[in-house]
Amino acid sequence: MRKKIYFLIFVMALSFAASAQRFEYQLGLKGGLGLSFLHSNDDQIVNKDNGSCYKFGFTGVYYFAENYGVTSGFNVLGYDLSYKFKDSETNITTQRNLHSTYCQIPILLKMRTDQFSDKYRAFGEIGYGLNFHVSEQDKHDYHHPYRDVCSSFILHLGVEMEVLNRSTLLFMLSYDNFFSSMMSMSNKKLTMSNLCFEIGFLF
Repeated sequence: MRKKIYFLIFVMALSFAASAQRFEYQLGLKGGLGLSFLHSNDDQIVNKDNGSCYKFGFTGVYYFAENYGVTSGFNVLGYDLSYKFKDSETNITTQRNLHSTYCQIPILLKMRTDQFSDKYRAFGEIGYGLNFHVSEQDKHDYHHPYRDVCSSFILHLGVEMEVLNRSTLLFMLSYDNFFSSMMSMSNKKLTMSNLCFEIGFLF
């Protein structure tokens, strides 16, 4: 079994070296706006409203082959969410509005098509996001026991356009699902997701 693993690593290394002439690295900026959604298994949360979100940051792509690469960077994510909370002891329902901010480090596999119409490519990105909770604001001064770190699943679908010979414009839909709970509460899970339209520019 160990020999097979070594052989696989050797073949991958040869493939990596053979495509060295096609290596390309791009850095850039991106940002977007969209909708955010709250998910919970807490029975005391009786109504959840869709909210808004924004994201912006730095991004970089390293192409290890013509149509395949690894995307990473640094994003700032802001969420505005609201929900109604029914206290099980007093039976009183209150409206809660919160704004939370995260810093995210994504690690994504990028796959893109060959060029069509001279300068366009379709692409998709899929992977993992490591999210660090930065701040929160609540209109009713309720303290939410946020976890410092949580994880998310990220999916991007879009089109890139070549401009100025080497630069690239990106237009994409991004889906970001926080699959680990944002709250440090036993037996209760509170997660969120967002769907955004993003524009980026790679140098």
